[in-house]
Amino acid sequence: MLAGLRQVERWGTTAAFALMVVVLGWDILGRELLGGGKIWATPIAVYANVFIAFIGMGVASAGGAHLRPRFMDGLAPKAWHAALDRMTDFGFALFSLGAAVLCWQMLRETVELQETDPVLQWQVWPFQTILVAAFAVAVLRHTLYGLFPALRPAPAAGENAPPTEEQVRDLASAEPQPEKAR
Repeated sequence: MLAGLRQVERWGTTAAFALMVVVLGWDILGRELLGGGKIWATPIAVYANVFIAFIGMGVASAGGAHLRPRFMDGLAPKAWHAALDRMTDFGFALFSLGAAVLCWQMLRETVELQETDPVLQWQVWPFQTILVAAFAVAVLRHTLYGLFPALRPAPAAGENAPPTEEQVRDLASAEPQPEKAR
């Protein structure tokens, strides 16, 4: 289920990014070549970017690339790390639940007030559902990670992460050996 959800999130963020690039590209080309852009391009690009940011939160979590203060790893004994990871997942699930409730309340008020985008004249609430959905998925995902730690992805190594022991061994075996003196 989590793998399928991740795939949907990846396709969704990719489509939103493509939409943003096409709309902004069209607008820029129109202004440069024809002397006038499209007033609707920027708001559509902003909505696509919001979609990317919030659904991208799930893509990052599913790939183990979510924000994590690694400098604090040394403050607790290694034996505690698994329990701390579970606490972190439950804590983030709780935070996401609170955010989802707040976003739901905002969504309800927007529907009641029938708020529209000032430029596009579209109802805003369909776009706000993305916020509720993103936080609801985070609640589900991190609750499952807390309950079933085997589902939790390993932290993604950034470009500045130290090499693993396996990587060090591979590098050492790949280095040319000095020739013996005759």
